[in-house]
Amino acid sequence: MNSLYPEIAVAQLSKAGEELCGDRVETARTEAATTVVISDGLGSGVKANILATLTTKIASSLIKRNVPLTEVVPTITQTLPVCRERKIAYSTLQIIKILPDCMATVVEFDSPATFLFRGGKVVPFPTEARDIGGKDIREGRLLLGESDVIVAVSDGVIHAGIGGLLKLGWDWPGIAAELAAHCSPDDDAETIANHILNCCHGYYLGQPGDDSTVAVIKLRRPRTLTLFTGPPANRDMDEQIVKRLMGGRGKKAVAGGTTANIVSRVLELPIKVDLEYQDPEIPPIATLGDFDLVTEGVLTLTATIGRLHDPGKLRASTRRDGATRMARLLLEADTIDIIAGTAVNPAHQNPNFPAQINIKTQVLANLRAVLDGLGKRVTVEWV
Repeated sequence: MNSLYPEIAVAQLSKAGEELCGDRVETARTEAATTVVISDGLGSGVKANILATLTTKIASSLIKRNVPLTEVVPTITQTLPVCRERKIAYSTLQIIKILPDCMATVVEFDSPATFLFRGGKVVPFPTEARDIGGKDIREGRLLLGESDVIVAVSDGVIHAGIGGLLKLGWDWPGIAAELAAHCSPDDDAETIANHILNCCHGYYLGQPGDDSTVAVIKLRRPRTLTLFTGPPANRDMDEQIVKRLMGGRGKKAVAGGTTANIVSRVLELPIKVDLEYQDPEIPPIATLGDFDLVTEGVLTLTATIGRLHDPGKLRASTRRDGATRMARLLLEADTIDIIAGTAVNPAHQNPNFPAQINIKTQVLANLRAVLDGLGKRVTVEWV
């Protein structure tokens, strides 16, 4: 089975003068598939947002219940009314579904054709016209490979600059040419999405004439982080746990002074503490062999959770304190394996209290909740 990971990025602009974007994107990751559902509500503002949200929610709910895509589209088209004046559906629908073996299915209903960016060339994702429930639908399937990129845009991007800088708008070929000329398969999904949206914003001269959405899915090798925090309840397990840590996949981090000392003792590696405080509220970091990061425990992880609540601000930040660096490592990883010791630090908690109300347990529960919300695959092994 292919082990590639679908990296997803979404960038949006609201129509000038509107607070809400009339486009909506829903993403879902399960063991069975990665799904992106995009809808462009008719018009703009609150009404369009409600219609687009209704469309994506219905579609996502049906897909999660393993309803065939051939039934999802007619269900939505029969649920949503048709505009009496324009004689068109109240919202468009675009579904991109990628299975674990990297087989991708694309369904388009009244939406712009999907872009396939492969090997530096941009072509339409191959689809065929179908009549489903009296509606003209385009559907296609293709096996994706490493560095393949799928780009989906709403009408607002296609029409960027219409009547202004570009008499007929940016149009599909213009976007394809921009992707091929100025984006690279080596770029991450967020870079590609932001580049296309920035161009769109420029063609609108900073005053978008329509809601605009860019959704990018890139297939790449997965990134894994193994985090060891807290000493095991049984000190006789120290060596076994450290060996498990070293055998873990991807990058490695340690959180906690006692935990770092255990790793140092077992591996016979010195710990060097960086006494320069990057942030007076965050304890300093340390270096230990080839570990990607070594930090203090509960205080740093608590601050890390705060950093993860605003990924955009985190990416733009130039801070180098332990919490910010830990948050970046977690944000960059797709799969995070946490090895958590159950020994209680008397400085943090009465050791006679039940484990359920241990401060460390609460912090890791909160950390996992935030990471789950960011679409990360998280496992926690208590030792």
